[in-house]
Amino acid sequence: MRLFTRFAAGLLFSTLALPAAAQSFTDPASYNNAIVNEQVDLLKKNLRYISKAAHSENDRKIENRRLEVVEQNKVAVANVQRMPAAYKGNSELRASALTAFKTMLDVYSADYKKVNALASTRTESFEAMQRYFDAQEEAEKKLAVVDDSVNAAQKRFAKQFGMSIESSKESARLAEYTRQVSAVNKYQHQVFLPYFRVQKASAKLTDALNAQDAAAFEAARATLATEAEKSAAELAAVPAFRGKDVAYRNAARDLANLYVVMCAKQFVQIAELLKNKDRLTKVDAQTINANINAYNTQNQKYNEAYNKTSAAFMDTYVPVMND
Repeated sequence: MRLFTRFAAGLLFSTLALPAAAQSFTDPASYNNAIVNEQVDLLKKNLRYISKAAHSENDRKIENRRLEVVEQNKVAVANVQRMPAAYKGNSELRASALTAFKTMLDVYSADYKKVNALASTRTESFEAMQRYFDAQEEAEKKLAVVDDSVNAAQKRFAKQFGMSIESSKESARLAEYTRQVSAVNKYQHQVFLPYFRVQKASAKLTDALNAQDAAAFEAARATLATEAEKSAAELAAVPAFRGKDVAYRNAARDLANLYVVMCAKQFVQIAELLKNKDRLTKVDAQTINANINAYNTQNQKYNEAYNKTSAAFMDTYVPVMND
């Protein structure tokens, strides 16, 4: 949810507003800024939630942050409702802001509650992870729609009363953080989903190998080959983040390409040898073990590279926000 901006008109208007319950609003800037102040407080809680969701695997703590947003949202709605319904005939600004706050309350009370509920089962399948990400993006879209309407209403309010629009340093910082987080989330989804697809497929391959089930291994190899090729192609089409940062994408792409190569070579050989596991010669056993060791070594190497770049990507672009 992008930030409303404060109005500034030289020294005629204050950039700060008194608490909503005690205001009489003798100028348009203070009327506007009262709404802005509510949003700044709310946005701080919102960003705390986003930061925790990005950096923590503790679902309970993430849920607590969501509830903090809900409570702050209720305060914002109540305070704006106590404001005069209009300022010198302009009722659009308050009405648009109130709609935005109520929509945000609905989104955090229901949509993000759904997101957090989906989090507990997101790793069960690729489809479950897709539903989890889709729910996140759908919630963001709902907030963006009302946010655009508020921005338009604020510009008309400023024009009506002959004022310019100016952001405070705090507002600008929070607004930039919000824009950045939205872009990071979208990019992370683009990279992670193809990575997760091959991880789920490779896990089935490993299970079949551990069970020494030749039929299951061949079926898993064929599936992994298809999934890895699909993921590698998707990742190759993902652009560099901000036009220059490719480390995270490349790490996921390299892992997918590893599976593509091994499904066409080493895993084919392993599949053939598993079919004759009861008649393996010493050379056959050495061959299969060599292929397995090579896979384990490369798999560990590329997964560690992915985990490292994934963590670095989130740490760089979604700083931890505890205040």
